[in-house]
Amino acid sequence: MSTTVLPPLGDIPARDSLRFTPPYTEDALDQLRTQGDPMADDVVAALAAEGALTGFHDLLGVVRERAAQQGGVYQAFLDACNDVPDWVDFDAMRTGQRMLAAFPVNMGIALFTGSLVGGAVFVKMALVTSMTGMLSGDSSRRLDETAAMVLRMAFPGNLEPGGEGHELLMRVRMLHAAIRRFLVDSGRFAHPVEVPINQQDLAITLGLFGYLNIRSLAMMNIHFNDRELDSFNLLWRYTGHVLGIRPEVLPQSVQDQQAFFLASLKHQARPERLDARTRQVMDNVAANAARRMAGVSEPMARKFLYQSCRWLSGNEYVTGMEIEDAGEYAGIKLLKGLGRVSYWVWRYVPGGQAMLYAIGTRGYRKALARMARTKDKQGEYRVRTVE
Repeated sequence: MSTTVLPPLGDIPARDSLRFTPPYTEDALDQLRTQGDPMADDVVAALAAEGALTGFHDLLGVVRERAAQQGGVYQAFLDACNDVPDWVDFDAMRTGQRMLAAFPVNMGIALFTGSLVGGAVFVKMALVTSMTGMLSGDSSRRLDETAAMVLRMAFPGNLEPGGEGHELLMRVRMLHAAIRRFLVDSGRFAHPVEVPINQQDLAITLGLFGYLNIRSLAMMNIHFNDRELDSFNLLWRYTGHVLGIRPEVLPQSVQDQQAFFLASLKHQARPERLDARTRQVMDNVAANAARRMAGVSEPMARKFLYQSCRWLSGNEYVTGMEIEDAGEYAGIKLLKGLGRVSYWVWRYVPGGQAMLYAIGTRGYRKALARMARTKDKQGEYRVRTVE
């Protein structure tokens, strides 16, 4: 766990202020880039011996069949995913689950423009992501699958082994391992020592949902106390465990994750290597929003998403995207205003947290029902690629 002095959670540090801080030294981060997920990788190696990974449309289903028939690496993987470490307390995660659903608009923008698109500053990680269709081509499938994972995590009982959220985390872990193997076998990824979707990439992604999400919400006037932050961190720490992140990289606190994330920014962030094509995923979402929302034009939605991404990420971290700085843009004021009101209800209104959670989960159920109607009929959480 890092003991360095960190900037306030709501502040974006200047790029020239970033530092490597023990235990997140440059050498330690280099080493993480050489490590995959041995438990899941062994399963995928066994499956790859049977045929092309793109032919498996239900990877987790196949693993369960093989585990019942053969045991071995298949059963070992399932056992690892179902393992509940001593530090896990599902009751202590309830507040974190409420936080996921209580601020749906602000958190949706934070996770999409601030974390997903803004996270493209980790260009090596983004290159792998683009190969699977998230940041290029028609990204709607990947976006829905990512959103469904987060939305399901907000419901009580879903994170425990056997719950719907836990099930999706297992599917994502298998998907990561399959993509890791496919990209190397197909020649799309070649590096002397690094592996795709390595331990640093996995922990950075966890930080996009954890620390960076909290930072974005703080910028929108939504602040949490230490008890709430501990619950939120515990939720994501357990998520990382199920996803196969090594114990020493799992965050002990939001501040610990912040130290890792900022060191990783220094290690991997290359905003100057971004280009305007990175905006394509926002263009796709803007076009969909204009079709589905009365009174919203595509240029209006596009500007809102661009400016949200620029503001939440920081200008010097999105330079290659060539997003104009619109200054005190009205959409940013709207997000901050909504955040202030929502925070006031959360913090000061009797029963406010329960009310916000009920409103948020009602919307989440509708979104999950919509995603179910449009899900990939060939199978979700499977290997998809773009040329």
